[in-house]
Amino acid sequence: MSPITAGFRHSALTYEPVQLSNRKIWAVAHHVRNQLQGDALQRRLDLSSVEEKAARFEVNGIRYGVLWDLEHEVRNAEDREVMGVTEYHDATPLHVLVSINGPRLKESETLLRSTVAHELGHVVFDAPGWLAVRGDAFVQVASEMAPGPATKWDPKEVRANEFMGALLVPAPLMRVDWLRVVKRNRLPLSPKPSQLIIGAPAVDGGALDPETGFELMFSLSELYGVSPDFIRVRLARYDLLRTPRPATFH
Repeated sequence: MSPITAGFRHSALTYEPVQLSNRKIWAVAHHVRNQLQGDALQRRLDLSSVEEKAARFEVNGIRYGVLWDLEHEVRNAEDREVMGVTEYHDATPLHVLVSINGPRLKESETLLRSTVAHELGHVVFDAPGWLAVRGDAFVQVASEMAPGPATKWDPKEVRANEFMGALLVPAPLMRVDWLRVVKRNRLPLSPKPSQLIIGAPAVDGGALDPETGFELMFSLSELYGVSPDFIRVRLARYDLLRTPRPATFH
């Protein structure tokens, strides 16, 4: 199987990403998604065989393999249970190791899928630097059960989260579905359309009936295989749903 390829602006010395806007992260996620799934119009990304589909990468000219483990409990370097980790060890210099806490996440398909997608973000954006420089014998990034402020605002985690969101709910597909939802339900619109998705309307979340909002979030979440709250966040990130306060759709 051919490696998954990707490219983005990066440091010539460290291979770390440089000045990646959300739009650029979305573009990388879209490119990777098209290689993971043959049907570009299929909303629910099939990650059932991720160990095979995402076993080889070539990012910014750096080639490496990915060894997956989805069967065991996962703990970080501080011995805390976590949802997943992506790590590099010089004992396997041509590979990155990804461990997903299958026993803990098996009861929640949506959380399992989002964790896999998040770790893929680390594989794409962080792994090339680890392998190209090889300055450390061991490097690990972990997805915490309850991330604190430091983790939430860590650039690596913010980037992986944005990649995850765009991988599972791509802007081009959501634009089509949102247009259909807005017209069918005659949703209240903001004066200006989305400033991020060309040609897409922005809904005034403050004027949206909570029950209608919940039904729409649930319907879209079933379509994409994520949670209703995940959909709400993506709509906000794409400037398709504007709320003056936290939404109360669930």
